[in-house]
Amino acid sequence: MYRCIAQAVLSDEVRSAAAEISSPVARIEWASGVTLQCKLEDVPHDHHAAFLRTGASLEPCTDVYLCWFDGAATQWLEDIEVCLKRKGTPTDTGCTIFRDHPGRCDWAYIDPPRLAVEAQADQLERDVRALFQGGTPWSPNA
Repeated sequence: MYRCIAQAVLSDEVRSAAAEISSPVARIEWASGVTLQCKLEDVPHDHHAAFLRTGASLEPCTDVYLCWFDGAATQWLEDIEVCLKRKGTPTDTGCTIFRDHPGRCDWAYIDPPRLAVEAQADQLERDVRALFQGGTPWSPNA
């Protein structure tokens, strides 16, 4: 259960077009960086879609996705309703991939970079707790 590895470099023209889309929400969140990865599961598909920004013009629960086909230089924007299926309970995080996407919801993916960061954060937390529990003063300059 891995995410598709297809990536696209966001063109300046498409970025500008996305900035012009009106939004019903006050605060728009953008994808970080200009190289965007397809959000779909690594199942056969040729239409790739990467999250670009929140707050699209159609509905409050839609996002703007950067779309492209394998091997094609053409990129376009799609204003797509978000899936929002939950893993279990109503308090669980909802899926942020578009509605009726192929494959599993994003919370079902194994995301090696995220797992690595979480493991590093957990280890750092254990190290800091051990320092404080041992009575050893901790200083960032030490």
